[in-house]
Amino acid sequence: MEPRRPMMTDEKYSLLLMRDDCRVRRLRVSPLALRLLTISLVLLPLLAAFGVWAGISFWQANRALVSQNQSLDRELKEARVELERLSNLEALLRNSDPEELRALLGSAALASPPAPAPAAPGDANGAGDGVVAVTGQANGQAVGQTPGQASGQTPADASTASGADARVPDAASQAVAAAVADSPGEAREPLSTGEARVDNVTVRHASGKRLRINFDLTNPDPKKQLTGQAVLSVQAANGRILPLKAEPDSIRFQISRFKKMVTSVPLPEGLAPTDVQTLVVELEAEGRIIYREQFPVPAPEK
Repeated sequence: MEPRRPMMTDEKYSLLLMRDDCRVRRLRVSPLALRLLTISLVLLPLLAAFGVWAGISFWQANRALVSQNQSLDRELKEARVELERLSNLEALLRNSDPEELRALLGSAALASPPAPAPAAPGDANGAGDGVVAVTGQANGQAVGQTPGQASGQTPADASTASGADARVPDAASQAVAAAVADSPGEAREPLSTGEARVDNVTVRHASGKRLRINFDLTNPDPKKQLTGQAVLSVQAANGRILPLKAEPDSIRFQISRFKKMVTSVPLPEGLAPTDVQTLVVELEAEGRIIYREQFPVPAPEK
């Protein structure tokens, strides 16, 4: 009777690698290694599919985060603009007197002054300052004459023919027009480079021969900070341009979007309040004038 052979615990599978022109190679693989190889072949496609799904999911989440970041950035810029406006308003309330405060709060309810009518191409003075001379009587003499009156038309007829809804200037405005016609070199040409905008200009006479000036300064390009100062002057009845001396802090600006400019300036020496005709607002930035315009000044209250 043959003895029983003991069971081998290191059983392996033999793999034969054969080629026609080469010797036979034999590989011995354990069952555990063969099972792991089979499991790997099954798991690899699953892992690849999971990687593709995870990549697409993370990419979509990244796009959502980028969009949210852009939205938050826009809101932050708007909040900065609003904070700048509120800080300017706070500084104004701290430094202004009650009359300036009433002027600031009431400027929103006041209608903005009408823009001066542009000078006609055939105007004799060619100043382009928007002042149109009309026929008026001062001490029995004519002060100025429009091109329409030269052809025998009245101011009303000329206004109707041009289709413009213009107001007839009073005697003071006629005097300004005559002075500008006599000395066109004193007139300031309107100028705007588009780097700044001035709105809601309000000019009032105050006690002590002073002018209270309010206007809104806007930077059309919020990506670029606008830095400079306002240069203020008035045009007298004789047509001369006289500078106004304002507090430096009240006319300087460094804005990204908007600022409320409020200042109180004394009239030039020797100039009566009744002789003030127009206000000339200029904006200076980087050593050059980027804006210039004239605005009518109402007569002082009696």
